[in-house]
Amino acid sequence: MKKLFLTLIALTAYTMASVANNIQLSGIALNGQNTASDFTLVNFNVSWENSWRTNTNESNHDGAWIFVKFRKKNTSNWQHATINYVSPGGAVVSGHTQPAGSLIKTAADGKGVWIYRNGYGTGNNTFNGAKLRWNYGVDGVLDNDSVEVRVFATEMVYIPQGNFYLGSGGSEAYHFRDGAVDAPYQITSENSLSCGNSAGSLWTSSNGTYWFTGTLPAAHPKGYNAFWIMKYEISQQQYVDFLNTIDYNKAVTRNMGSYITGTHPNFVPDFPERALGYLGIADFLSYLDWAAMRPFSELEYEKACRGANQVPVANEFAWGNTTIDQATSGVNQGTSSETYAVGNCNWSTLPAGQTLMRCGALATATSTRTSSGATYYGVMEMSGNGYEYAVSGYDVTGRNYNGSHGDGTLAANGDYLQAGWPNLFGIGFRGGSTGNVSTVYLCVSDRYSAGSGGSNSRYSTYSGRGARTGE
Repeated sequence: MKKLFLTLIALTAYTMASVANNIQLSGIALNGQNTASDFTLVNFNVSWENSWRTNTNESNHDGAWIFVKFRKKNTSNWQHATINYVSPGGAVVSGHTQPAGSLIKTAADGKGVWIYRNGYGTGNNTFNGAKLRWNYGVDGVLDNDSVEVRVFATEMVYIPQGNFYLGSGGSEAYHFRDGAVDAPYQITSENSLSCGNSAGSLWTSSNGTYWFTGTLPAAHPKGYNAFWIMKYEISQQQYVDFLNTIDYNKAVTRNMGSYITGTHPNFVPDFPERALGYLGIADFLSYLDWAAMRPFSELEYEKACRGANQVPVANEFAWGNTTIDQATSGVNQGTSSETYAVGNCNWSTLPAGQTLMRCGALATATSTRTSSGATYYGVMEMSGNGYEYAVSGYDVTGRNYNGSHGDGTLAANGDYLQAGWPNLFGIGFRGGSTGNVSTVYLCVSDRYSAGSGGSNSRYSTYSGRGARTGE
């Protein structure tokens, strides 16, 4: 018997407007149910602003990570939908429908898809009529079950494969360097790395503080291979969407209280478009597990900022030079159109009571890489604003991190379940934050806080973003 799917809700990871990228989902519907093969089609439209795909210089593109959550009627257990995956070149088609001008690429684990431009260009994207084949039978849904479905979209940036340098040759604290000489160290593959104070080994200044001697395993993500990274830090709206789409007991554990009002499952963020603060390590990793993403490594952080085959600039910030100007003269603060008339970075400048700025607040239609504070590949706020969580090799759990992705499932108390992810000592901070009164901590290669794990404290400047390995 065919089933009537009960409720369909579109939730966007960002609801930014004005000069931000303003990703939006609409037209959510289910149709095309096939009871013989136990699948149906999830329909949606997606759009966002200031998109790109280039074949010069950085040769990369942005995109959206789309995933689906569902729960059966009269239950509180939200589950991650399995999207149909067919290996490239397979005789069986994926069953998806790609809107004109787009490409849909399904992750091999079936936890979601990327959608992005199928040709070179810049400007706004409007992809209408997308359809994803949801294999609901795999997820334990019967043909006549009623379910509630929610669709999520997060803007991502593709970081292509390529050689790159760690360290800038500058004076940053505990910066990466060659073992024998204080010079940038080149990453040329994902092979295991020798670490120590000998020539050709990866080492750090200050006698290897926050690093180790031995071998960094081949499985540890080193940034050479392609990966995707969130264009912005996790926003307050994203995190509230997360809390509202897990059950009550999980939400109690993961709710840090700050910037969030209301009651479960109807939490409301104080400032939806702002980057989220007070994000503890377990909060961060649990969010990524739920969204089927993963944390990035310190090495991937420097690649995303500096770019492949780029000669480092000593003491450079994420935008590739040493020019830095405090963000001041805020306009429409606390709204979806929050901008700043002066400055290219948020560090120790915003009014009392406002720690982090709106995601993408410094980017405009005419801004440059320097004036917007963008990385080589177009990732925003990687120097300043909130701290960036990054997996470190300082602790054995960080060294053994193999880049596995979250599977959308949390423990009953709301904790992440990925056994291969680092514990509190295997993760630290990069990129500095608005809490720093000196800009030295905002430099790409500065590792002053790279080994700052060891507690799950929630501070106003603790933020972060997720990644996924390229496929």
